[in-house]
Amino acid sequence: MAKTGEVDVLNVLYLIVAASTFLLGSIFLGKFFNKSFVAIADKLQTRGALLIPAFTFALVMAFLANIIHLEAILGAFAAGLVLDETDKRKELDQQVMPIADILVPIFFVTVGAKADLGVLNPAVPENRAGLIIATFLIAVAIFGKVITGWAVFGKPGINRLAIGVGMIPRGEVGLVFAGIGSASGVLDKPLEAAIIVMVILTTFLAPPLLQWTLKGEDGDLPSEEVALPAVE
Repeated sequence: MAKTGEVDVLNVLYLIVAASTFLLGSIFLGKFFNKSFVAIADKLQTRGALLIPAFTFALVMAFLANIIHLEAILGAFAAGLVLDETDKRKELDQQVMPIADILVPIFFVTVGAKADLGVLNPAVPENRAGLIIATFLIAVAIFGKVITGWAVFGKPGINRLAIGVGMIPRGEVGLVFAGIGSASGVLDKPLEAAIIVMVILTTFLAPPLLQWTLKGEDGDLPSEEVALPAVE
């Protein structure tokens, strides 16, 4: 739409099919990738024997996603789905954390610094459209995830509302696409700021809402309930 000024229905259908096939294929790949990944990591006689093949795999998946006209972040996300099924998951998580601790704050600060929050000043008539969009995005972000939580099946007795509320925070994925849209000129300043405000508010709203949904329950959430909200 940014390039031609109109929506190409065939291109949209292609992207939907390509993204779905790519993700489903990645999940299917994960069932057979476990032994190969562990074998490669065990054979590497060097420091970072586990992190190097994992990072390489993530870059390859991002490259493949880009080749079929998907965003690189989708390929990296798919790589995470695959690596999450390996026997080395916990060890890999521990090795990735220091890297994330360095890069993630830089990413958030960089994206946030580019946003002009002054365009959300309601006193300026031109900014009111952006405020309406921000309100709409926040409502969709909250209710969309709450409804999704009720779609969990096969696990009787779990708190589906808590699962939905736990998935409300919109973090790096929303900001990645906001950054891409801003760099390509697709997003104007009010819309970019609206997305960032939505990410910030949903992040701060989720904890008190989650505490409310768990009020009166004894003990902590079962492990499967904790894992689901952590996907995004």
